[in-house]
Amino acid sequence: MTHPDPQTRPDDVTVELPRTPAERVRSGFWRELSGALAVGLSGLALVVLVLQVIAWTRGVPGPGIGVVLGHFAAAGAALVAQRFADRRRGPEAALAVVVVAIATGVAIWFFWWA
Repeated sequence: MTHPDPQTRPDDVTVELPRTPAERVRSGFWRELSGALAVGLSGLALVVLVLQVIAWTRGVPGPGIGVVLGHFAAAGAALVAQRFADRRRGPEAALAVVVVAIATGVAIWFFWWA
């Protein structure tokens, strides 16, 4: 039987074993919540875009290009901050989590409640 990569022999392969429950590192409730907010805001931006496209095809005003761009800007900021939060620890990660919450709050406030 031949190995899929001719440069690598089977004895050169390193296998990482799964961690035991005691070794698993949890990211924490707030970081997980901010991740859910960032993903939710991204999904909301896509929904608003689809609604605008449907509105254009039917000849009605729809949410408007400003609202669509605002949703994508807020989602982009939240995703960048979440990526930063996922890769840092301590106060830097906490600040990034707060940025995700602020981006979500601003988008909801200005585009849905105000």
